[in-house]
Amino acid sequence: MLKILIVLIAIFSFSNADTLHVSTPIKSFDKFSYETPHGKKLKIPHTVKTVVVSYEKDTGKLVNEYLNNKYPPYLAKMNAVFIADIHEMPSIITKLFALPKMRKYKHTIYLNNKEYFSKFLPPKDEKITIIKFENQKVKSIKYISTAQELKKAFEN
Repeated sequence: MLKILIVLIAIFSFSNADTLHVSTPIKSFDKFSYETPHGKKLKIPHTVKTVVVSYEKDTGKLVNEYLNNKYPPYLAKMNAVFIADIHEMPSIITKLFALPKMRKYKHTIYLNNKEYFSKFLPPKDEKITIIKFENQKVKSIKYISTAQELKKAFEN
């Protein structure tokens, strides 16, 4: 019985080893590559304090509208980045509609189009994910859905 328990614990540990959690180092984001809507390759800076992630059109729209009303260096001043996960968007829609619209925004958008990112940081339906870092490790992971909550996430 003890052997079965040990095997189950090991399987569970390995299956969740690559999932983001409190105390995960920021360098774990290095295994992902991001690109701006303009095609520039990016990495998450290790000095970042806040990462905002959107997985859906509506949550992305909310974040983009919020950021578009700020001055262009707002994200840099707040020591934050915005990741839009677009891996489920059909490539034809991405190329014809989404990217041209995103290119008009003043803020930098880190685009992810690889499915394994959502396994590393699982989404919640109709929620924006807010990751806070302290000393280059995850301090907290929160899920929000309103502009007021987004404003509070940037201010705290």
